[in-house]
Amino acid sequence: MNFPMLNNDIKYWDQLCESFEAACGVFGAKKILELPFDINDWDGLGGFYEKNTTKQHKSKYGQFFTPKSIVEYLIKSTRYKKTYTIADISCGSGRFLLGVIEKLVDSRADLQDIQNRVFGFDIDPVLTRISLANIRGYLAKNGYKITLDTDFNIECKNSLEGVGGLFSKKYEFDCILGNPPYLKASPKQNLGHPNLYASFVETGVSFLKKGGSLGYIIPKSFVSGAYFSKLRQILTEQVLTEEIITLYERNGAFSDVLQEQVLLTIQNSEPTKKDVTVGVAFTNGKFEISTFKSPYNTVFWEDIVCIPSNEFDMRLVNKCFKNGFKKIAHAGLRVSTGQIVPYRMKEYLTEEDKKNHRPIYWSHNIAARKFEPNKKQKGRQHMMIDCKEIETEKLHEPVLAFKRISAKEQSRRLEGALIPGHSQGYFLENHLNFIKREHEQAPSLEVLQILLNSALWDRLFRLINGNTQVSAKEIRIFPIPHDIDFLEEAAKNQTDHEHLESAINTAYGLTTDESNYVLSGRNEIM
Repeated sequence: MNFPMLNNDIKYWDQLCESFEAACGVFGAKKILELPFDINDWDGLGGFYEKNTTKQHKSKYGQFFTPKSIVEYLIKSTRYKKTYTIADISCGSGRFLLGVIEKLVDSRADLQDIQNRVFGFDIDPVLTRISLANIRGYLAKNGYKITLDTDFNIECKNSLEGVGGLFSKKYEFDCILGNPPYLKASPKQNLGHPNLYASFVETGVSFLKKGGSLGYIIPKSFVSGAYFSKLRQILTEQVLTEEIITLYERNGAFSDVLQEQVLLTIQNSEPTKKDVTVGVAFTNGKFEISTFKSPYNTVFWEDIVCIPSNEFDMRLVNKCFKNGFKKIAHAGLRVSTGQIVPYRMKEYLTEEDKKNHRPIYWSHNIAARKFEPNKKQKGRQHMMIDCKEIETEKLHEPVLAFKRISAKEQSRRLEGALIPGHSQGYFLENHLNFIKREHEQAPSLEVLQILLNSALWDRLFRLINGNTQVSAKEIRIFPIPHDIDFLEEAAKNQTDHEHLESAINTAYGLTTDESNYVLSGRNEIM
């Protein structure tokens, strides 16, 4: 059966929800439409909504629907008890609410108890109607006397407006669960956060009782970068962060999601320096999770959230970032971003080679230890008109350029190559970062090229990055080993790749098993 993309056709969804309620045995409900799914499917209504609502509509509201395995894990990680009041403040189709109600039904809770303990809020009136139908239907199928007048605490509200008690009444819950919307927003209109999910973390904390717990699945993008500094401050200064688990498959939990995700569990208690549970979860097929305790100072440092996937990762962080090595930012090196933003400077871009034109290099000109100045790509002009208006964006000295965009699935997250100096200058497009020396005592760019393209730096970068951006700020904290003389020699002698990698790992003091781990590329799988 084919259905048009339905979006928010409220009349249709109300009729479908009532038909579902009737099929489940809700008294007074009428069958108006044929159900396009089995009533015994877990959240069949939500699954139908997900398939038959346009991608544009779901993107507008940041809607993604959570697999049952993750719902069950977060209920467990927050140590849910049947006496708790729980809420999902971006409840969608009510999957977290269903997960809790299943446990209440198993414990033979009475109807009034369920009504008093479960709360759901969402900005989308169709989804709040689906949530209500899901709850009524599940309880009716399990022997509870439910009618169309049986009400539950499901409300169509913008939860972010509830901060500061702006709801009609002040809510406090023992437990907040959810999968908040992933949607860029203006920090000025979003509690100071660049994405709605971060605002929902802050809002969730504000609705928690003292000692209450929050369990969310959220993107990993908060782990570094200036934009999410406020959220990291909340995690370190306002609450007790108990668990941060990385999902191994970037698209394993949701379809059409390009960001990595984590399972976050926090408690509304005084923050301490106690160990944090970290690890990795596998979501393709059977849900499996591997966790261990990591020292607090291995996870939180330098305004970074580092999430080791295993014991080897934890050792790498401590040996490389915590061993007294000088950072790039303190080694006479400057890390910056290419200044040419094409859509703002169209009038200066050209394909013509003329006397007053200078080359512009793009990300396609850079590979690992390989600069390809003559490589061209359609739609990307290779020259710029040299004039006083853009003189300050021009470079003359040699630099180590590296790509600013990369993805987890790529074999290398860090790719860089040396660009030689040019007396008449050249330009770098904005999707390239670059490193340049500020004095003669700084490490050579040849050594930096070896380090940046190494397996070790690639692994370290993956541990402190949660998005597709390679930011200059992240690279500035990378460590330079104390003894780089032999790396200078290796660079000059063009030592083969295997020996270079071994030399780098030795310079950082890695043991044989740690070095083998880095070179294996197995990472989270171990």
